[in-house]
Amino acid sequence: MPCQSKWTTLARGMSTPRRPWSAPGSLSTIFLCIALLVSVSIGHSEVRGVQQVRVLVPQTTAALPFLRIEKEGPGSGVGIDVHLFSNHAQALALLLRGDADLLLSGTSQGWENRLDGSSIVMIDTGVWGLASLVGKDASIRAFSDLRGRRVALPFPGSPLDFQTRAILAHESLDPQRDLTISYGPFTQSVARLIAGQIDTAALPEPVATAAVRKSGLLRLIDYAAAWAAVTGGDGRSPQVSLFTTQSFASAHRQVLADLVAAWRESSSAISRGPSDAARSFASALGLDASILEEATRRTILEVPTPAENRARVMDYYRRVAPFLAPGRQPLDEGFFFLP
Repeated sequence: MPCQSKWTTLARGMSTPRRPWSAPGSLSTIFLCIALLVSVSIGHSEVRGVQQVRVLVPQTTAALPFLRIEKEGPGSGVGIDVHLFSNHAQALALLLRGDADLLLSGTSQGWENRLDGSSIVMIDTGVWGLASLVGKDASIRAFSDLRGRRVALPFPGSPLDFQTRAILAHESLDPQRDLTISYGPFTQSVARLIAGQIDTAALPEPVATAAVRKSGLLRLIDYAAAWAAVTGGDGRSPQVSLFTTQSFASAHRQVLADLVAAWRESSSAISRGPSDAARSFASALGLDASILEEATRRTILEVPTPAENRARVMDYYRRVAPFLAPGRQPLDEGFFFLP
């Protein structure tokens, strides 16, 4: 399947694909087309009195509420134009240089960028759980069973790295002494599991469900359930959030407030009807509809008020701070958008 784009190509092989796909191709082809997400003139605009904003979203279940908003059409004077990406760093660069209005990305990736001195602002959080430990050994039922095991995580300092370490600490397990942690991309971890080179790997949706369905692996531990043990009952943790820049947030407060309301309603609708969402958007995400439906059921989609979001994210940050890179400072209040 050729990689098609409605945007001007800036450099050989660097263009933004148009979504939805006219015909599904292989995942490798799709990822190749969208890995180098670079485009021009994708800022906000106004069409027939409707404020149009460009939103960059990952090719995961987190994108579903935005795909639904786009399909349903403008509401409350706000319309969105959704573009999928696979490279978070390049998508973030587009946002910060003003070539996109909004970015849906990892919560901790946003706060890391803020702490590094950028003007990024968190609008709200929409995903509060989407990962599982996957493997072959059904005797692994809890993090306490990981003693002596080989565990794969995405990369040092990744969200699943510091959350895993926090859960292990709660179970009185020392990663330096009691188990072996290694790092690698999700696809590499699945291959290593199949080959018996590791015992379990932390995988997000829809990768986890695809690995279980297609590779004969087992879903061993749900991260939300494990996190509930740490917090005393609440399994929700901020995983995927919506970001913009300080200048855009200051100039478009009502637009963002309206979008948050639409995002909340869309997330609730998808949670109520994951099968409908899967049928509607499986092709756009390059997934089998049955895999997308199960992955959606295992994704905690919820959009709180911005004030509640700030409280939840700050609480989570305090809990995981000991497992972040040394020297990290507290998040400043200006990081959070409040209408």
